[in-house]
Amino acid sequence: MVHEADGVFQGGGVKGLALVGAILEFADEGGHPESYVDRWVQVAGTSAGAIIAAYLASGHDASETETLVANAPYAEFQDWGPGGAVIGGGLNLLRVHGLAHGEAFHDWFQRAVEGRTFGDLKRDGRTLRMIAADITRREMLVLPDALSGYRLAEDGEPIDPDAFEIAAAVRMSMSIPYFFQPVRLIHHDTGQPSTIVDGGVLSNFPVWIFDVTDREATRPTFGFKLTGGKGMGGGLHRVVHTLGWAVEMGSDIFHTATDAWDKRFLSQATAVRTCTVSAGDVGTTDFDLTPAQKQGLLDSGRGAARAFLEGWSPDDYVNRHGRKLAPASRT
Repeated sequence: MVHEADGVFQGGGVKGLALVGAILEFADEGGHPESYVDRWVQVAGTSAGAIIAAYLASGHDASETETLVANAPYAEFQDWGPGGAVIGGGLNLLRVHGLAHGEAFHDWFQRAVEGRTFGDLKRDGRTLRMIAADITRREMLVLPDALSGYRLAEDGEPIDPDAFEIAAAVRMSMSIPYFFQPVRLIHHDTGQPSTIVDGGVLSNFPVWIFDVTDREATRPTFGFKLTGGKGMGGGLHRVVHTLGWAVEMGSDIFHTATDAWDKRFLSQATAVRTCTVSAGDVGTTDFDLTPAQKQGLLDSGRGAARAFLEGWSPDDYVNRHGRKLAPASRT
């Protein structure tokens, strides 16, 4: 009987609303009395998946997460300043290497999680991990632990991961190249600046992140993965096209990487614990979704989760190290 689990959420911009639909179905005790989940103990994600994971880790349930994601002020996240997307965004791209500054998103999410830090979560007995990419050093970063290797300023001290705000870490994880201004940190050992971008460049679906090697798992890790949908969507795709082939090609490369990399490493250990949800034809940056489109994503997530749970058996569970669920976790 599964009432506690760990969860890992893929990135995908506004398509992430479909993953929220899936966790709503997982929380339905009436529909799944033998396999519902009412507490996510350890959670992780990349990009939009980091938003979902961080909000759950901050003490919110599936229903509250639906309210947050469905009612997010997506249009405000396009903070490219005076002149609109082409002029303001174009100038930002030249100056700070991103169309939008990302400050509006950070401020909104900072309020949503009430300024919590990773230390606050630790004191509450919760674990949160998210993926970002240091493209200067060609490294994948697992936050918050990797933060101790960086400084915020030239003359600063190494970052204390416990004191770091989770909103700032999510902002790093969802820094879609070309769209959001990348985050700049100073690498502590070398003193050289590093450019931090969306973790989907290297791992958009880190379902492996909580796997243990030395014992049977005490609870399952469920992965929530998107399929279908588009990359840059809506008016933003036209903006990217207007800014020239280099920006458009870079955007296409990024979205190809986020979709293809983790697919290459799909295994039986991934498949038996992954709920795959269709995003239909929704684009990552379709920030002007209609109510019907939002409901369609939620319904798609609920339907996918319902089908997954009907076919899921704790006896089939295995992680990437070949570890099964401990007997007490299966009953």
